[in-house]
Amino acid sequence: MAKRTLVLGLGNELFGDDGVGIHVVRRFRQKAEEKNKALLEGRPDIDFLECSLTGLALLDVIVGYDTLVIIDTIKSPSPETGKIRLLDGAELRHIPGPSPHYVSIPQMTEMGRKLGLKVPSEIKIIAVEAKDLYNLGEGLTAEMKKAIPKIMEELRMLLTQLAKS
Repeated sequence: MAKRTLVLGLGNELFGDDGVGIHVVRRFRQKAEEKNKALLEGRPDIDFLECSLTGLALLDVIVGYDTLVIIDTIKSPSPETGKIRLLDGAELRHIPGPSPHYVSIPQMTEMGRKLGLKVPSEIKIIAVEAKDLYNLGEGLTAEMKKAIPKIMEELRMLLTQLAKS
């Protein structure tokens, strides 16, 4: 049986570039459907989901999958909008969030395992830098829109690589 993969586009479209994960997943899925799933090489084992949830609320979303691919924005000291960093789930730290109700991805998966749930054993993150994640306003900046094809290609290459492993 093929491993089940979830591609999860995270973010909030009301905060401009923070919604890039959602936009990428939406476009990738549309493009795959237009091209008769050629982008996915006919792989029904991959699900795509646009999501604005965070922390422990994501546990319900990821249960049952073997592999999780997250596309989301990240903060960095000197951000370059659209710059991509491919991270492995093992690289993520158990950092405390902005409130005691927030849990990190490693904490969430660890909790799922302790509860006896099937959570992804492999996690990859396509982290996209953005200059401003807090400006209220719908729509991506021109810089981020320009980066979407590059992010989609990174996703395609990652899914191809994961299929071979």
